Order: sequence, then structure tokens, then C-alpha cells
Amino acid sequence: MVGGTTYCSECDTRLEVPKPVRFDDSDEEKLEELTELDVIEKRSAAPAAPHESVTAQEAPVGFTKKREGEDGELDLTPMVDVTFLLLIFFMVTASFQIQKSMQIPAPKDNSPSSVTQQEEPEDDPDNILVRIDSYNTYYVGCAAWDQEREAPSEQELYRQVRAARDSNPSKPPRTLLVIAHEECLHEKVVTALDAGMDAGVDSIRLQSTEEDM
Repeated sequence: MVGGTTYCSECDTRLEVPKPVRFDDSDEEKLEELTELDVIEKRSAAPAAPHESVTAQEAPVGFTKKREGEDGELDLTPMVDVTFLLLIFFMVTASFQIQKSMQIPAPKDNSPSSVTQQEEPEDDPDNILVRIDSYNTYYVGCAAWDQEREAPSEQELYRQVRAARDSNPSKPPRTLLVIAHEECLHEKVVTALDAGMDAGVDSIRLQSTEEDM
């Protein structure tokens, strides 16, 4: 078949088979040079492998220009809103009580008085009597009652003092007489004075005693 003629099995085209060629030493050197050139061309034509660098993978850093006036500014609007809310809260929840004041006469010296004192102050229709014993218990009396009434609590004291004030509607008692034991608590005396102020008395008298009822 070498150097002969053949036909294509599909298109029935005539084909000539080339004859073998013999190469001498010079032809072999040329063939080697052509092979080397072919290899060099293939290497140069091949695409270079991508060089992955750490810098290329990093996200770009954006440098934005700061606006004028941003440095050193603090938005105080939320703080002002919270302050006003707290102020409104305390104004609504706070209870303001009007403090009443009553003049109490200063203690006098031990010089004898020319006025004869009544032996039983509860018999005076102008007095509301409040006794405080050494156990800090209150007793309220007035001329319209047959006997003094015990007030075991402050609420009961307020109620009894108002009842004694209303015992004589035509001429209500105007003076609160507080007789306190020397061993009772000072706050109990203050509570008795507050009860008289709540009832609307005009004057207050204070006495101390060493004897219990």
C-alpha cells in the first residue's frame, strides 16, 4: 500500500499513499530544531496560570470624606426626651401635702399664777383632752362624754378627736390639751398635735406628767 493508490470507503474518493522518506544526519538536526520550536510556541501560546494573591482577595477599603461638623458632636435629643419623661413622671406621682402650722405658746417660768386652774381639764367645755400614757396609748375625752375613750391607733385617734370636736355643734371645743407621760415617745405627741390640727382647733396646750392613768 505504501506509494500505491486506495479509495475512501465512504465517499469513494481516490487517495494516494505517500512513499516513505529517508532522512540523513542534517535532516535529523532540522527535525529536532523544528520540534523544539514547536514546543516553545505551544508554551508561549498556553494561557498563564492565574496568580492568586492575598492582596487580590481582600475587600477594597473605602475612604470616605468626613462631613464638616461631625467630629465632637453629640445628639442630645434622646437624652432631653428621657429627662422630660422622668420629670413628668415624678410630677404626676409625687404627692404634695400642704403643711399646716400652729403657734404653740412658749413654756413659762415657775412663778405662781394668779389664775386658778381647773382640777379636771376634761370638765372644761372648751377643751379636747388627749392623754398619752407610758405605753404610748392614746385616750381622748371632752366635757360632753362621760368617760375618756381609748384610741389604740393613729387612725382611731384622728377619728376620736374629730368626734370630740363635733360633740357640741352649738359651741365646739376650740382648745386641744395634750397631757403626755414623760416616758412616752416624742412622735406620739407630734401625732396628737397633728390630730388637733386636722380637727380644726384654734389653740394647743401641752402638759407632762409622771403618773399613768
